[in-house]
Amino acid sequence: MRLPFTCMQCTFSDEGNSHPPYPKYVELRDDGRYEFTCEKGHTTVTVLQEQKFEVLFDLGAYAVLDGYYREAVASFTSSLERFYEFFVKAVLLEDGLDEATVAETWKQVSSQSERQLGAFIFLYLKCFTEKPSLLRPKQTTFRNEVIHKGKIPSRDEAVQYGQEVLDTIRPILKRVKTTFPKGVEKTVFQHLMNSRKADESQPVGTMTIATILSLNDGSGKEPSLEEALSEKQWWRDRW
Repeated sequence: MRLPFTCMQCTFSDEGNSHPPYPKYVELRDDGRYEFTCEKGHTTVTVLQEQKFEVLFDLGAYAVLDGYYREAVASFTSSLERFYEFFVKAVLLEDGLDEATVAETWKQVSSQSERQLGAFIFLYLKCFTEKPSLLRPKQTTFRNEVIHKGKIPSRDEAVQYGQEVLDTIRPILKRVKTTFPKGVEKTVFQHLMNSRKADESQPVGTMTIATILSLNDGSGKEPSLEEALSEKQWWRDRW
């Protein structure tokens, strides 16, 4: 998965208006910060706004398209886990907790997925007085067999698992956006700030991309994973 970037100085120059610069494709980065230099020597720094769970789910989709079904299951799983983290942070920041304190406390469970799941379950219960919908035991067993026992899944198994992850996240994502808007905003802002260097001396832009799971999408459309795969395959073939 690569992201297209163009030089803003070239784009808005007189020459750029008549001959728009071609985009430069860069590899996806874990920190969400992208820096590149165009052919004319202009350096552009851009931070990707999307949260980790959004990007990871798309990575799973592209893995399906490429025929790497085990890797797809791993990415879908990571997307769900990072969504639990996003939920916890958004709720706590909505309540006015200090961002640094939340981040420091999360480190206590950052290496233990079961503790993260437990934190999510009970915080969800506190917020909505009901237990959250989770993956079915069948899919949890399937995930463990793939991740921990070396099972090689078929395409159908990977897509079915990805669809269940999608169905698990979507209704909760809607709810958190509606119920905790300030917490969501603070979480996104903190992500953008963390992606910048402390000594950044040049302007830093932000970029957003279309993802299957999207905080920014207000269209109300909820395509199935298969439909989203068809759309991504079309763009891949086109370019």
